[in-house]
Amino acid sequence: MVRVVSYHGREAVAGLRWDRKPDRPFWKAAPIAASWSDRSALLPDGKDLIGTASLLSLLVGGLPDQMSRGTMLFAFADPTQDFYFAAVNVDGKPSLSEESLFSDRKELLDHLRRECGQGGIDSIATTPELAALFRSDLKDLKEASDLKEVLIGKPPDGYDPVRVEGKRPKQPGYRALAKLVVVTGLAGCAVIGGRHWFTAPEPERDAELMVAVVTDRAAFEQSCLEAFEEEWPRAPGWDVVQEGCATPRMQDPALNGKPVTGAVAYREYQLRGNYDSEIARRAAEAVHEDTDVSLSVENRSLFATKVIQAPVIKAGQGGATVPMAPDPVALRKAAAEVFLGSAGLRVTLPGGSQARVRVELQGSFEDVLSTAGRLPGTRINRLSRQNETVTLELVPIQPHLIPLAAFGKEAI
Repeated sequence: MVRVVSYHGREAVAGLRWDRKPDRPFWKAAPIAASWSDRSALLPDGKDLIGTASLLSLLVGGLPDQMSRGTMLFAFADPTQDFYFAAVNVDGKPSLSEESLFSDRKELLDHLRRECGQGGIDSIATTPELAALFRSDLKDLKEASDLKEVLIGKPPDGYDPVRVEGKRPKQPGYRALAKLVVVTGLAGCAVIGGRHWFTAPEPERDAELMVAVVTDRAAFEQSCLEAFEEEWPRAPGWDVVQEGCATPRMQDPALNGKPVTGAVAYREYQLRGNYDSEIARRAAEAVHEDTDVSLSVENRSLFATKVIQAPVIKAGQGGATVPMAPDPVALRKAAAEVFLGSAGLRVTLPGGSQARVRVELQGSFEDVLSTAGRLPGTRINRLSRQNETVTLELVPIQPHLIPLAAFGKEAI
C-alpha cells in the first residue's frame, strides 16, 4: 500500500514497487507511474497522485554530491506522522523491489538489522535522529560491518524530484482525421497508386488538463457514519481494539502496511489469548464470506474494512473557500474553543512539517464530527477510536491536482 506524507513542506508518496520500465507502443496510453531512469513504479489507481513527488527521490536529493553510488539503504522516520520507511537505491536509482513501510520504530530497526546483516549494503543514509539510534541500538552490527553512514539533508532549492506522472495519447476523432487527410493531400506526402507511401507521425499528446480538488468532507463523513450504523460480522474470540475511517491520503497509522487503496471504514481486532489462531482465522473468514467486509489476517490480528465514499469536489465548492490560518497555535486555539466542555478532552499539536491539531475526547463519531464542522477550512486527517477515546486530527485544507478527465470519477 502506498502512503502520502509531508516532507519539508511537500507531499510525497512512499511504498512504491519499482520494476524495470516496460516497453510501450506509441499508440498506447502512458500508464500512471513514477519513472526513474530505467525503473518504473506503476500506480493503476493513482490518478489522484499525479504530480506527487517520490519520497525516495526527495531523500536522494538531500544527499551530499556524489554520495549516491553503490548500494545504499535509506531509512527515514517521522513519528509525528506515525511514519517509518526504508528503501534500497543502487547506483543512484531504486532497486527492483518494493519500498518498505513499518508501523513503528522497532519494526524499522529490526528491518535495518536484517538488511545490513545479510551483506550487500555499502552504506546507510538516514537522518541525524535515526543515525544516533543506529549507532546505539545496532552498534554491534555497525562495528562488525564496514557500513558507511550518510546523513540526509534538505533537498536544495530548485531540486526537481521524480514525480508520479500520467499521460494519455490524443484520441483522433472524425474532425482530426479529416484534417490529417487534408494536410496530407496538400503536402503531397502520399502518391496514390504509386510506390511512395505516407506514414502518419505519432500523434501529439495533449497536455494533461488538471483541476484543483479537495475531498467532499460531508460525503466522507456521512458514508463513514453509515458504515458503522450497519452491523459488522463478528467471529468468536476476536475483540475490537480500534476502528475508524480513512483514505490513503490521510495519516492514519492503522493503515500502515495494510492492502488499502481507497476510502474505507475499518475495524481492527485482536484474538484472545486462549483461542487457537488458525481455527479462529478460519472461523473469521467463514463469518465474513459473502459480506461487504474485506479481511486481512496476520498472526493474531484481524483488519476488516468496508468501502466508503470519499469523492472529490473542485476546490472552492462545499464550503472549502474559508481557510484556517496555517499557524499551528491558532489551529490548536480554535479547536480547543470549539470542543470546550467535551469529556476527556485533550488538544495537542503532534508537530511535523504540516500544521495539524489532534483532538482526543470521549463521545460518538457523530457528535465529534458535528462539533468539528464548526472549524471551516479544515479537512480530516485522522478519525479513529480506541476503547472510549476518539482521536480526530484536523489540518488546513490543501487542494491537490488530478486530471480533469478523472474529475467526477475518482475518490481519494
